[in-house]
Amino acid sequence: MTGEGPSVAGPRETAPDIASPARPFRKVFWVLVRLAIAGVLLAYLARSGMIDVRALSRPFTAWPIALVAVALILIDVSLMALRFSLLFRPLGLPIPLGKSFQLTLVSFFFAQFLPGAAGGDLARLFYAAKDYKGRRSEIVTVSLFDRAIGMFSLLVMPWLFAPAFLRWIQATAALRALLITAAALAAAILAGFLACLYCQPLTERIARAVFGFLPGTQWPVEVIRTVASYRHNLGTVIVAFVISVVANSLLLIVMVLAVFVLNPAGLDLKMCLIVPLGFVANSLPFTPGGLGVGETAFNALFTVAGLTGGAEALLCWRVWTALVRLLGLVFYLRGIEGVFGHHGAASEAARSAQP
Repeated sequence: MTGEGPSVAGPRETAPDIASPARPFRKVFWVLVRLAIAGVLLAYLARSGMIDVRALSRPFTAWPIALVAVALILIDVSLMALRFSLLFRPLGLPIPLGKSFQLTLVSFFFAQFLPGAAGGDLARLFYAAKDYKGRRSEIVTVSLFDRAIGMFSLLVMPWLFAPAFLRWIQATAALRALLITAAALAAAILAGFLACLYCQPLTERIARAVFGFLPGTQWPVEVIRTVASYRHNLGTVIVAFVISVVANSLLLIVMVLAVFVLNPAGLDLKMCLIVPLGFVANSLPFTPGGLGVGETAFNALFTVAGLTGGAEALLCWRVWTALVRLLGLVFYLRGIEGVFGHHGAASEAARSAQP
């Protein structure tokens, strides 16, 4: 499974400089471009008959299943909050689980509007880092690391189910290519993590060589050092990965419920392979919340599996998640204070007092 996010209720951080007048215009322009792309993709899916618009009322009418789906999504958010909280403990910045849950809900709300499913991390980073200037690089790194673990689990999940579908995989070239691509991406993430852990000096030299032309060239080294600090806390990383697998499994179940509501005859165990890959595509930062891109990807993946209704199932998932995202709006309007509690404040003060 990337920071700023404006707060209307909490205290605001003074900007270090005045933004140029053209910058807000560029932001609005690119938001409109992404929304246009999403609209074109959804219109194409609807006009081509790949989405049955009339079926989209079923997520509301099948309310018992909708309640189960919303409950599963809330548990998924709780698990993501637990993972986020755990990853900060080795840095001496413990986040209370309640605060982490609020942060995750706010990021879940913003993910609906910012590019890609990971776009909500910008809001979470704003709240987490605004009062800890001396440790922002660590906070940003851990937040990105948290997202990387979530993405890694999504890429690995299809391989956990692959042994049950060996004949189908051997007979479907497109699926083999997708699985190999997922394995390659997962291997790249794992290799980068292991390089930071066990080849830190070499990794730092490579980072300086690659990013040396950029201003503030210390940030790649700081990122590597923060990740390397988990060398003595591998148990925490493993637990975070297990939590990610469980959380993503709940998303898989919600998608199964969506297919059951829209087209019970379309249920198939092959969804265990293709749904995680669809959520990877939904995370790509092309349109707000992956809207349109995710639907197109799910439709293509369902077609590869010989199934139908992938785009409709994802839209059903969006309807259910929208109800949970409203909770994030509540915490956003209230503002979130003291993310790291007294321990975080004491740690920041101690670091600031050091010569």
